[in-house]
Amino acid sequence: MDSSQNIAIEAATDGACSGNPGKGGWGGIILFEDGSELEIGGFERNTTNNRMELTAAIKTLEKLKQFKVKKNFKLRTDSKYLIDGYSNWINNWKKNGWKTSTGKPVQNLDLWQKIDGLRINEVRMEFVKGHSGDEYNERVDLIATNYSKGINKSEKIKQENIDQSDIAPLEIINLYSRIELVSKFAQKGFLLTTSELCNLLSIEENKYIKEIREFNWRNWIIKPTSKKLWLIQENNQNSQ
Repeated sequence: MDSSQNIAIEAATDGACSGNPGKGGWGGIILFEDGSELEIGGFERNTTNNRMELTAAIKTLEKLKQFKVKKNFKLRTDSKYLIDGYSNWINNWKKNGWKTSTGKPVQNLDLWQKIDGLRINEVRMEFVKGHSGDEYNERVDLIATNYSKGINKSEKIKQENIDQSDIAPLEIINLYSRIELVSKFAQKGFLLTTSELCNLLSIEENKYIKEIREFNWRNWIIKPTSKKLWLIQENNQNSQ
């Protein structure tokens, strides 16, 4: 990817934690004017959800420093803690010597100071409701969740002596996460374009999709609608 030519147009971040504190993961995605995408993510053994939200923003801002960024750039997140801190609270904290309005030390001070040092004039943070069907919020949620479950952390395992028996094979973790996501889409009744459906199911366009016909995928029925969109429904026969 040529960072001197590519223009970043939007980004999304998310953090996840099991236990809070517990094993955590963070994820980010940057979208570019030429249609390309850059996904990033990472793992921490003992952390909190808020620290993962902040870390996701830090790592994404660090990456954005390598590219041209369009005006009115939006970094989208479902963390109001991150948005409020970045957009409002941090100015008062700095005036008060990095203390809150009650005189207490700011929590996660190390991360807030990093974020403050990485500010990009064009970047604005925008709230998106989590698990609401937003494509990129779902993507970064999946990245963060997968990392918190053990994906792509072989070096961390060696460094921190994590018990490898607790970590499922990569293919199984990916499949489990995909099935969880498909189940959420079925429960919410979200409509998907053909491209979104193929990305969600990780499949190529088959003959049913090309002919706009109903077909089965694992425990679900994939149905076309009159608007040339797709609906995922539970296959009740499989559950009997």
